[in-house]
Amino acid sequence: MGQTAYATPLQIRQASAWQPSALDDDAVDLLYADAAAPRRADHGYVQAAIDLHPVDLHPVPDDTDPLFAPQATPRRQLPEPQEWLRQLSSAILECMSGVRPTNQVARWMTPRLHDRICRLNVIARRRGVTPVRCAVIRRVHICEPDDGIVEASVVVQYEGRIRAMAVRMIGMDGRWMVTALELG
Repeated sequence: MGQTAYATPLQIRQASAWQPSALDDDAVDLLYADAAAPRRADHGYVQAAIDLHPVDLHPVPDDTDPLFAPQATPRRQLPEPQEWLRQLSSAILECMSGVRPTNQVARWMTPRLHDRICRLNVIARRRGVTPVRCAVIRRVHICEPDDGIVEASVVVQYEGRIRAMAVRMIGMDGRWMVTALELG
């Protein structure tokens, strides 16, 4: 005759009280990047920018002729910062919300900042939510601490709220270049 098999009884154990620590912004960005990695080949993804040290805007070898290195530009050779910043702020916010491609603003920001905007653009496009209205720039307050350097605060109506954006720009190679940006 055949033997009868009995399953061992299920044992229920209490879960541990251990909880992981909260993730910071950089860790969350890495998780999003890892999650998107298998899909990059499907969408023709190319690395947004080379990650450089924030102090070095452009790496320049020691044997480079100084005339061919990035040149600081005095204020008198640059466009009016108030109107220029008004248009660029609107374009950056559109990039952050996934409406505009980030390569349209890449020329006017450091590679590290451009990479950050690219990540926000990818997250926004993945969510699939498009804003009902474009951002409205309410006010731009300019401060020029030195020749060719502008620090500004921009008051923005964005995603149904009034928000503040802090921007630092320097004159580089005949154009304004955004080196720091914070959106509150």
